[in-house]
Amino acid sequence: MIAFLDGTIEQLEEDAVVIVVFGVGYRVFVPSTLLTMVQSGQTHRLYTYQHVREDAITLFGFLTDHDRKLFHRLMNASGVGPKLALQMLSHLSFSDLLKALRYEDLTLLKKVPGVGAKTAQRLVLELKDRLDDLWSIALSSGDTIEKPLNKLQSLSQLPPELGDVQEALVSLGYAEREVTPILQRITQELLALSLSEQVKTALRAMKS
Repeated sequence: MIAFLDGTIEQLEEDAVVIVVFGVGYRVFVPSTLLTMVQSGQTHRLYTYQHVREDAITLFGFLTDHDRKLFHRLMNASGVGPKLALQMLSHLSFSDLLKALRYEDLTLLKKVPGVGAKTAQRLVLELKDRLDDLWSIALSSGDTIEKPLNKLQSLSQLPPELGDVQEALVSLGYAEREVTPILQRITQELLALSLSEQVKTALRAMKS
């Protein structure tokens, strides 16, 4: 297993770089964001993941080891292969992706091409509690990551009568941190309605 490559970037391709190490050129598939951060002729270390199939051996590379670890974590989720995992790291930063998974932000996850509602839900379900080590890395690196609210804290920001509305919206795929401010803004309007009308009104507010 190749853990990393130290070498010179020889060529930038649409979704990969060619890095030369002691006269050998390795084609390494990378997130699109990495392509904007390197230039031909520069020396870089790429942290790599070697994906082996019967018909191919493919290298995926990253500028940091924590990106590589997150890629591997994503790729091992059900229904997520290396191409989709790379797509996610191309469209969301390390910290944004961690926040989306930890805070169950399905809306943000679904912005990644190829990630639908079911895939987003499965990613959250499988990975939410398996990211503590990466979360610590993000915090120690100085990334701005708001601390999550637990359920009791979140509910305490709303009148008890709106707890069922909040849970209904979360069950539909919205993150609690999205729902709470909206419900706070239209609290007086909602309190005069039945539960079904509360949910309909809140949904309209979420989409406006």
